Amino acid sequence: METIRMIQTVTEEHINVHLPQKFWGQQVEIIVLSTSIKEPHVFPQKSLRGCLHQYANSALIEREHEAWQEAIREKHDHY
Repeated sequence: METIRMIQTVTEEHINVHLPQKFWGQQVEIIVLSTSIKEPHVFPQKSLRGCLHQYANSALIEREHEAWQEAIREKHDHY
């Protein structure tokens, strides 16, 4: 089954639908429904990249590669 879906604003009592040739000579079902669908609002994409830059401690950046191991050691070495 082939389907064509369109959303149109009705401005008068007639709506014209142009069908492709493959529909010609066939029986078709026409359903008209009112809808409350509005155009989707597209929000611009924002990036969080660099948003925490103000909290960076340049003295600790050199130690980032060992931060996880140090955190585990601090958490578990106190026993």
